[in-house]
Amino acid sequence: MSELETSSQILKSLDETTISLLRRHGMLRNLISAEIKEALLDPEPLDAEVLKSAVATYRKRNNLITTEQLQAHLRRQQWSQPDLQWHAALAERIRRTSMERHQPKAELHYLTRKEQFDQVTYSQLTVPNQFLAQELFLRLNEKEATFVELATQLRKGGTEKGQGRFGPMAIANVTPAIAKPLRSSSPGTLLEPLQVQKNWLIVRLEQFQPTQFDAGMEQRMCIELFQQEVDRMVDERLAPLQQTAPISGGQRERDQS
Repeated sequence: MSELETSSQILKSLDETTISLLRRHGMLRNLISAEIKEALLDPEPLDAEVLKSAVATYRKRNNLITTEQLQAHLRRQQWSQPDLQWHAALAERIRRTSMERHQPKAELHYLTRKEQFDQVTYSQLTVPNQFLAQELFLRLNEKEATFVELATQLRKGGTEKGQGRFGPMAIANVTPAIAKPLRSSSPGTLLEPLQVQKNWLIVRLEQFQPTQFDAGMEQRMCIELFQQEVDRMVDERLAPLQQTAPISGGQRERDQS
């Protein structure tokens, strides 16, 4: 039975009331996604030592240090010991299956997104007007003050947010208005003051770290491709339901107005 056939059987086993409740609470997509993912995963069980390590990692991540904490967690989740092992092993099973299914496409996928993963470290001052921004820019440019000194002064003056050193962080997470000039700058470059919404920013690039397609990045790309594959299958399975989803009274009145 194919993955889509599996999810189809799941949907057919649910009555309309259950489907409606799952949809209302935002759980229908998650259910179908989980079942398709489980159907795709390599059924080969993990080695005993790998499973033991996975359970230990799960316990550490969820702060389940003592036996009492673990048992309380199992009761709260209504899990058995096999359920715990299933959840603990899930990340490793996804990793293995993702590598098996998508490793040949991983590097190309990385190259299409490489710029989003490059890391930057930068210093920043945030002020409310252009005149102050230009004054601080000149002081920095003439080496009359440092970023640390000016950031401290601004914090003491009540402007806490947006002062100091940031990173290393993915350049995709940097404000777009400063990400582009940072990418084209050399370390140590002090950017001209930039207006971002209501504030003015003075920014200096400290370090730029291009990413590499190493083993860790390869795994990350494979997992990302696997999730995209699952998402496409979920969309296909949910499409008929979305077309026949009941319209609420309020929505019906709006459509008729």
